[in-house]
Amino acid sequence: MTEGVDKNKKLLRISGGNNGEVKMKKVLALAGIFILLITGASFAYEVTDVKGGGSIKGKVKAATKISDPELRIDKDVDFCGKTQKANMYMLSADLGVKNALVIVEGVQKGKAAPKSEFLLDNNKCYFEPVVGIAYVGGSYAMKNSDSVLHNTNMGLMTMYKGKERKKVIYNLAFPTKGMVIKKPVEVAGMHEVKCDAHPWMRAYIYASEHPYVAVTDANGNFEIKDLLPGKYTVKFWHEGLQETTQTVEVKANAAADVNVTLNKKK
Repeated sequence: MTEGVDKNKKLLRISGGNNGEVKMKKVLALAGIFILLITGASFAYEVTDVKGGGSIKGKVKAATKISDPELRIDKDVDFCGKTQKANMYMLSADLGVKNALVIVEGVQKGKAAPKSEFLLDNNKCYFEPVVGIAYVGGSYAMKNSDSVLHNTNMGLMTMYKGKERKKVIYNLAFPTKGMVIKKPVEVAGMHEVKCDAHPWMRAYIYASEHPYVAVTDANGNFEIKDLLPGKYTVKFWHEGLQETTQTVEVKANAAADVNVTLNKKK
């Protein structure tokens, strides 16, 4: 009997006993997480040739006429002026909305995004453009065209407990006119840009992993081409209007017309 107990004790020592079992569980758990990470990568956007693709086109309008706010300037007045137009509600005669973002969400497969350079300029105490699209894998070229100090504070907008939060991606000083700094576009999503020296300055950049994004023109029109046939969720976003989404079916060699009307944010 004693001999049997001794053998069991030896086996426990060899296997590590309960501690060995716990360690093994931890190893298996870590292996499972690693496998999930590896397999998760397979769900990333897949680049493929698109033949016979369809498109989404349409118009974004405001529900009513909205006056563009006038901003009061309290710093570098000699250079920036005492007031500026916000360039927020830029509406055409028929209420078409300029600078609305149209984003096809959750696209898993399609054409490659261009590896282009996105120019963001501090010009006459504005950011230009106010709304734009950059592509992951491309680059930002941030510039100061003014003779006053600016900074470019760019952050990814995220939601936390129902509130928007900004995670800083780049915060760069531009003390001299003509200065340019280039940085890679690495993080996808909506980015807000502010100048801490001039708080009225702002811009919004959507960094996309795919090419199926558009900014509306001066008449509120947009077109997104070369989508594979299928159903898509399309988000319509504007800094001063309530965002909305629509489900759109894209058919081969055809255009899906999508027209939306947005209300002013409360």
